[in-house]
Amino acid sequence: MRELKGVSHNIENPILGVISTKPPRIFGSRNTIQMIAPDKPGKLRSRATAFIVGDGAECPKGSRAIVQVAKEQLSFIHAGDVVLLEPDGRIKFLYEIESPHNSLLLTHRCNCRCVMCPQGPCDDMPDLMKTNYAILDLISPKTEHLGLTGGEPTLLEDELVEFIRACRQKFPRMLLTLLTNGRKLRDLEFSKNIAKAGFPNLMIEIPLYADNDREHDRVMGAAGSFYDTIAGLRNLALIRQPVGLRTVLHRLTIGRLTQYAEFVYRNLPFVSHVAFMGMETHGLAAKNLDELWVDPYDYQEYLYTAVKHLVRRNVSVSIYNLQLCILPKELWQFARRSISTWKVSYLPFCDQCKMKTECCGLFATGIRHSSFLKKIN
Repeated sequence: MRELKGVSHNIENPILGVISTKPPRIFGSRNTIQMIAPDKPGKLRSRATAFIVGDGAECPKGSRAIVQVAKEQLSFIHAGDVVLLEPDGRIKFLYEIESPHNSLLLTHRCNCRCVMCPQGPCDDMPDLMKTNYAILDLISPKTEHLGLTGGEPTLLEDELVEFIRACRQKFPRMLLTLLTNGRKLRDLEFSKNIAKAGFPNLMIEIPLYADNDREHDRVMGAAGSFYDTIAGLRNLALIRQPVGLRTVLHRLTIGRLTQYAEFVYRNLPFVSHVAFMGMETHGLAAKNLDELWVDPYDYQEYLYTAVKHLVRRNVSVSIYNLQLCILPKELWQFARRSISTWKVSYLPFCDQCKMKTECCGLFATGIRHSSFLKKIN
């Protein structure tokens, strides 16, 4: 998540709230964090739960919870953002109203250990789901898309079903995307419960890393995961639940991309979308980089063949996290601006690139990128 660092006053415990640039109404002050604009200093008299002010503003003594940040940072904060104010002055953005890539992390736990996972599994913080419900209450009713991610969300079982149902009750027209490895969906009744809770605006995205069990299980770090996932996919097909596939491109997956594409077409014709994803070199991917790294420029022939194979068979395809300057021009139409707004970055020469506004950019969290990046004239 995106963070800003400031100086806190009178904050002993984290404060969750939604940003407002105006004083809240008498009955709407709970969970409102008022941001004081640079041209309107002072004025900390409203009923807001807390305040964010630019540095140099006078902070009166007393019990008002305040975070001071550099004035130029105020431009990165918008009314409608949901943030967490930490006692150490950090501002964590849990939902950004101007971003199309908002998601809620439901759990850190996982039943796999993928070799390229950007964040390894760990124990959950206390009251994590309670916090997610609170965020859900605060985010804009105009939200068009929200992702549910982890860890592995299906480990929550019935609690996940209830949360999906809560999302649908508040946002009946919103597209809800559930990111899961699909292993627990081998239980048909559980799959049915999830589909019923989110129908008709739920899309389930599942990773499949190979056309065979040995190579898929090696990437997932879990024996038997291939057959669990295939069983889960078949269950979703039985109940007509929309589902998409994802595969991350690295040394262990690129060699059989054509066979992968043929396997999907022949065995999973119900899949509505296939995404080929550039690897984020962070977390476990960074630790295993010697085993995984291939310059994305060097696997474009494999990627081109796999994409062409699926497109010719009327399978919808997208390419995520790969820059336009390393993709063959024939693949540009499939490339998406996929990197979350809070962690996208560009190299200095990208400012002179005529395709910057169409390009996904780079992971700011990554430790390595292609050596063949260049500006497009």
